[in-house]
Amino acid sequence: MGGFFLGLHLPCILKSAGNWLNALGSGKWLSVDATVTDDPTRLNRSGCSTVKIVYSYHVDGELYTGSHEEPFWDGSETDYMNRFQRGRSLVVRVKPGEPKAAVMRDRDQTDGLRKRLQGMSKL
Repeated sequence: MGGFFLGLHLPCILKSAGNWLNALGSGKWLSVDATVTDDPTRLNRSGCSTVKIVYSYHVDGELYTGSHEEPFWDGSETDYMNRFQRGRSLVVRVKPGEPKAAVMRDRDQTDGLRKRLQGMSKL
């Protein structure tokens, strides 16, 4: 049964691992305010439901764009999509010396969603 579960969710697990690897070490990178530039898009890639967030940010007066794809296997995509609507501010980390390289980390966001969810788990 465990193999079936793993096989069913393997694409999402791999996407999550890829996001984690991309963000590895980025905690010391420059923290920059960004803006969501398009409505979130729900995608289905290889059996993994993902939400794509497109954003823009400035470094040294130059405009850059980036995107983040978050995988979901528990049906909570709608909450995530509501969280990152067009025009919303968020925080990205920019790689030193490579302003085109940025990552969006959930722990940098200040919208309090994580705190609300933790509070709900205590009920």
